[in-house]
Amino acid sequence: MASQESKETLNLLKELSVMKQLDGEYEAGPKTDSDREAYRNRQHRHQEIVEAIKNLASRKKGQPEEEGVAVDHTREENHA
Repeated sequence: MASQESKETLNLLKELSVMKQLDGEYEAGPKTDSDREAYRNRQHRHQEIVEAIKNLASRKKGQPEEEGVAVDHTREENHA
């Protein structure tokens, strides 16, 4: 089973994909004031998503576990 961070990242990437499609439609068609506002809102949301993905990635890097594999922190290795 995927970790919570992976699920969140996947959902954010799906949202980015939908936004990219909408942006393509925006660029191809005529633009009303509401279209422009929606585009600006998507751009703002895009930045929020990018930051959220970065935060999730940094949290995941800080975790000593791989999916399904726990790291034993009680064992110390002495290399002399």
